[in-house]
Amino acid sequence: MDYITPFIKSIETSAYYTIKISIIVLITMFLVSYFMNTGVMAKISYHLSPIMKKLKINPISASSILACFFSPTVGYSILAEGLREKKITEKELIGTSLANSFPSVLSHIFTFFIPVVIPILGLTGVIFVLIRLGVAFTKTIIGLVYLSLHSTRDYFETPHIENMNRKENIKKSFKRTLKFAKRLIPTMFFMMALVIYLSKIGTFDYIGKFVKPITDLLHLNPNVGILALTEIVNVQAAIVMAGGLLKENILTSKEVIIGLIIGNVLTFSTRYVKHSLPLHISLFGSRLGTKIVMINAIFTLILDIFVIIGLLLV
Repeated sequence: MDYITPFIKSIETSAYYTIKISIIVLITMFLVSYFMNTGVMAKISYHLSPIMKKLKINPISASSILACFFSPTVGYSILAEGLREKKITEKELIGTSLANSFPSVLSHIFTFFIPVVIPILGLTGVIFVLIRLGVAFTKTIIGLVYLSLHSTRDYFETPHIENMNRKENIKKSFKRTLKFAKRLIPTMFFMMALVIYLSKIGTFDYIGKFVKPITDLLHLNPNVGILALTEIVNVQAAIVMAGGLLKENILTSKEVIIGLIIGNVLTFSTRYVKHSLPLHISLFGSRLGTKIVMINAIFTLILDIFVIIGLLLV
């Protein structure tokens, strides 16, 4: 079998794809970063403050939820300070952490999903983003309902964040985009070349046999399992691989979305341990911090499973 010709073709196709998509991704990343630094999320928080004031929830909770629109770290820091000053109870804290889901994911939408996922996956990326927002919004509603049952009402001030001047904003946005490019472009080129090459020499058919029993049970293409397993290793690599699988017509849009969500389910424990747990333990202590992370993780897991079942039935 000729392995050289498919390899050369894979490199050429990957190089063209990487250049084309990178231009779109990096321009979008710069613009979104600049846009975010103008304080747009803080403005959203400000305009939502009248609604938050009408909800029967602890003012510390309301301030934290609003702060999460522009900085989840600031939002959780407000909770930690409120807990230290005994202005918020443990039940209110847990409810607020759930309610913080949508504003926290929304801020992540602008820093990852819009500049990266949508340019690479197109309409499939839009649907995937809407699903992630839907899961986060559901958690927020659950949190707000819980807070309305276990919270107190009082006056609160909307958190404020200083805006950057134009020159500083451009400089910071450019540095952030350049730093991101150093990670994204090599990953994109390598993963795209690998996906195309492996598909041309039939490797996916061979690997698919190992995950076939599970995918057959769910009536899925075996490559859905490969995509999900890739997400365990690296989320960006999985997004790029998904783009390659779509481009080569190996997976449909629905199968790509299912694969990414299954990957999210498979990695939920390690992701929460790596990213959420250290922050929450540093702010709330080992017992309460772990409890908050586990509750959020379980709700996300349950909702993702419901989404997967829904997609399988469609």
